[in-house]
Amino acid sequence: MSQQPIPVMVHISGMRRGETQRLSGDAIRVNPGAGGVDLLSPDESANAEHYATLHASGSTYELAVAAGQTVWVNGEKVTNRLLSSGDLLEIGEGGPVLRFRLYPANAAVYKSVREAFADCVDCVRHEGQSLPARVVLFLGGMAREITTQTSPRFRVVFFGLITVLVIMLVVTTVLLTRQSLDLEQRLAEEQARVSGLTELIKRVQNEAFNRQELTEIRSTIEDNLSATVRRVEQLEARTAAVSQVIAAAAQSTVFIQGSFGFEDPATGRPLRLMVGPDGQPLRARQGPSAVTLEGDGPVFELQYTGTAFIIGPDGQLITNRHVAVPWENETAYQGITRLGLQPVTRRLIGYLPGIERPFDVALLAASDQADVAILRCTDVAGLRPPLVLSNAVPAPGEEVIVLGYPTGIRALLARSGKAFVNDLSQQKDLDFWSIARLLAAAGRISPLATRGIVGQVTANAIVYDAETTKGGSGGPVLGLGGEVVAVNAAILPEFGGSNLGVPVRQVHALLMQAEDPGRTK
Repeated sequence: MSQQPIPVMVHISGMRRGETQRLSGDAIRVNPGAGGVDLLSPDESANAEHYATLHASGSTYELAVAAGQTVWVNGEKVTNRLLSSGDLLEIGEGGPVLRFRLYPANAAVYKSVREAFADCVDCVRHEGQSLPARVVLFLGGMAREITTQTSPRFRVVFFGLITVLVIMLVVTTVLLTRQSLDLEQRLAEEQARVSGLTELIKRVQNEAFNRQELTEIRSTIEDNLSATVRRVEQLEARTAAVSQVIAAAAQSTVFIQGSFGFEDPATGRPLRLMVGPDGQPLRARQGPSAVTLEGDGPVFELQYTGTAFIIGPDGQLITNRHVAVPWENETAYQGITRLGLQPVTRRLIGYLPGIERPFDVALLAASDQADVAILRCTDVAGLRPPLVLSNAVPAPGEEVIVLGYPTGIRALLARSGKAFVNDLSQQKDLDFWSIARLLAAAGRISPLATRGIVGQVTANAIVYDAETTKGGSGGPVLGLGGEVVAVNAAILPEFGGSNLGVPVRQVHALLMQAEDPGRTK
């Protein structure tokens, strides 16, 4: 004998919304109730008003509507109706809504997800007003249906999936946040790199020589505006003794030309200028030339000048650390190196007064304690006498002489005379390197000498007012006896044009360290 299905009635609307009530007995009265309807046996509601009666009929129930009452089944007004599983009953005009269902015998009465969804949709359709109210009603109804009306197995699976989704969402959020932070950092680094490169490229372009600049230098010579030249002439005319000191030391004072660029240490690829189909450098939008690690464009390099002087018979030169390693003290360079690009020296050469050919220079040692460095050039060994390093410290008030090449090639051109500049302007393919070669060939390379008074002396610095500027870094600071007392290092314009020199004792210390690398710096 087959068992009968289990009949239930689901309350779709009213105060009992979402409740599932199992039906039993041969007859069930559908009575008005608080906030909905009550399903009672005839004995429980013998004298109560009722909407309809459900009579058992085989495996289902037959609906019999009471006199004077109105009931709709699936939107159709009925008086008698044999119910089928899933039928939707609306009791009275705008009254409570019920759904009749049959579940398999001996099975737990749990809704499927599809049934729960259908009940929530009908609930919203009969009770929801505005769209926001309908959305809230539907979401709240689905949450209640899933947590209370579906099977325990489904709830476990459902909440397991929800947990997994939440974990995935949290992990994804964390990863996206980290990626966002990484992206912001990369963007900041890219901005720093672009800004740094832009600054460097602009400096390269601003410092490049051109025909217009030669014309301006020629005008300067014609107008006799070279105050530095006049000062030198006045200084050398003062005393024969000072002139002899300058003449002797100048022969051993080296004009330094250098350039450096950047490369990818992983691949060894140098930073290059991007070029177009015509072979000319491409410019970034509203900016200087564009650069890249790819292609075969010209290698990007920043050119500079400085000063050094001979101090040893084997070709040792003394200069500033910032001349030997020029990228260390520049903010733009530091920003680029932090991004993984490695600075490299492209070329480092020197010229001695009276010698046409340049000679290659290499870094031997640089102090970590002071702005001094030792360079080596075996080609100059024996060509000129080394300068003598003093063992004494000058006192405030003493006079000193500073030799060097301030403003580099520009000052050399300004001192070379109108005729030379006129001839130079007729040359083709002039650049930073070729102009220096032509100056050397014409015997136009010699250091400037300026004279000043020592204003202050400390263990790490000597301050004096001898005039110099960029390019004069690394030059010797001489006492009137011709011995080196300091290495010219920096100008201090905020202190009335004073200059800063590194005491010669720092040079002695670096030379000792170079001879014995194990010595403490």
